[in-house]
Amino acid sequence: MMRISILSCSLSLFLLITGYYSYSQENTTQTIYFNIPSKGTGMDPLIFQQTIEGIPLHEEDTARSWQLYQEIDGEWVKRISQVDKQHSALLYGTFTDSNQKGEVLKFRWRQEEQPPADPVIALKDNGKEIIFEHSGNQLVTYRYQLMPLPEGVSQIYSRSGFIHPLTTLSGNLISRVQPPDHYHHYGLWHPWTRTHYRGEEIDFWNLNKGEGTVAFQEVLAMNEGPLFTDLTVVQHHNVHPGRGEQTVLKETLTYRMWILPHTEDYYILDVFYDMSPSTKFPLEIKEYRYQGFSLRGPEHWSDDNATLLTSSGKNKSDGNATRARWMKVYGPGDQTEESSVIMMTHPSNFNYPELIRIWPTGSNQGKSNVFLNFNPAQDRDWLMIPGKTYSSKYRLIIGDRDFSVEETERLWSMYSGVSEK
Repeated sequence: MMRISILSCSLSLFLLITGYYSYSQENTTQTIYFNIPSKGTGMDPLIFQQTIEGIPLHEEDTARSWQLYQEIDGEWVKRISQVDKQHSALLYGTFTDSNQKGEVLKFRWRQEEQPPADPVIALKDNGKEIIFEHSGNQLVTYRYQLMPLPEGVSQIYSRSGFIHPLTTLSGNLISRVQPPDHYHHYGLWHPWTRTHYRGEEIDFWNLNKGEGTVAFQEVLAMNEGPLFTDLTVVQHHNVHPGRGEQTVLKETLTYRMWILPHTEDYYILDVFYDMSPSTKFPLEIKEYRYQGFSLRGPEHWSDDNATLLTSSGKNKSDGNATRARWMKVYGPGDQTEESSVIMMTHPSNFNYPELIRIWPTGSNQGKSNVFLNFNPAQDRDWLMIPGKTYSSKYRLIIGDRDFSVEETERLWSMYSGVSEK
């Protein structure tokens, strides 16, 4: 038996864990034992993340798979786990938390004779889009082909590389693209509005200017599993589209979708951005009131039926240009009575907690006016230097119900690793 130290973190904590790795050449059984301290939430399930550096997984053996167990009341209870195929030294698993903070929770992870578990979310490619499907329902759609425009609208507004439609588990629409008031709005998307490149100002947001655009380039990975499914793509920020076009910023973008066991009214979508200048020249994102990670809400959400709340207690009337860790919108669904979205930022992001851009009460004549934007460059510039990578991460919780402030704070705490406020 070999004793190893494992550095581990959950979605809610960073934990130092000591584990044991055992290996029997006779039956090739591999078992790892490890402990984590309880956070004292009493919740089921929570998710942990743990490094498994140096452990041979033998993924080519399809008759055997790894099974996670948690010891509960003296019995080993099966839990769901998954190895991150893009970072094969990372293990994720579900667990039941106790009510006593700091209590030792015991686990074992072993390879057993059984077929691999079916993915909880499937990825389907229809030739234009890659769709995250659960139980036959299309929930998150990534568009990689250029989006056609309504008749009579200039093709300069067409682009690729965005999420739409974004729907709840019950099919309620949460996003909108190409609304007549802003044809350049594209569901869930992430362009920069005011940038400087080689002395020239470039706008990647307002497509009608013809200065810049964001375009899908390639799919890097599509991974399905019993706990989460993810899609990783490359997008290019291109200047002078159609006239000496040049890529000045490469963006590696991962969407990771979770549907936790026993959860029937919401799911989680994590978004990871890694951005690197593509030439020998820097790209400077200049301060501007709207740019970055954004969501245009559905047409049926308006002043009279949708409510917005931020982590700072602000709403649509007073929340614009304030800082927030999360934003929450609740309104009617177009298929069922209720729907909601929570957008969260992460403490590792530049200029955290970011300033936000929201459309205030009365904007757009009070109709179809839900717009959410985390903007790290609203009050300062962000210089991106060649040879370096700049990362941002966000989380969306897409629901068929409202979430209390207390529950939203708990969900943000589990995401961020920061204690609830």
